Amino acid sequence: MAAITWNDVVKHLDSTYKTDRAGDMVKIVFVYPDDENRTQLVLVDHEQQTNRLLVEVVSRVGEIATSRLPKALEAIGKKYFVGLEKMGDLYYVRVTLDMNYVPMSAIGNLVELVSRTADNLEKEFCGGDEN
Repeated sequence: MAAITWNDVVKHLDSTYKTDRAGDMVKIVFVYPDDENRTQLVLVDHEQQTNRLLVEVVSRVGEIATSRLPKALEAIGKKYFVGLEKMGDLYYVRVTLDMNYVPMSAIGNLVELVSRTADNLEKEFCGGDEN
């Protein structure tokens, strides 16, 4: 597999989705018309290491009550590749891709998996559309 660069990833995302930028980071807003036009913001960023490109895909869930956290972790545990992390009072769905092992064709599916997973957790555990 040829080495994939951050520019390759950005071009792929730009050609697949309506994107925006926050510095070097790519922002994608998904709209789910089947769920009353709920929206979900996904941020795609990268870290270049010596021999590999790591692409991070993150989407905010919101605040999850401590008493509900075991159920949220159980729900996220059924998803491949994604994790739930806490920053401050908010929870996020995150996946980090090592582009030495992930084909470009898989990026879209993983971006959409992060978006839909975060949106579903937000509906179930936060009670609203926090974007």
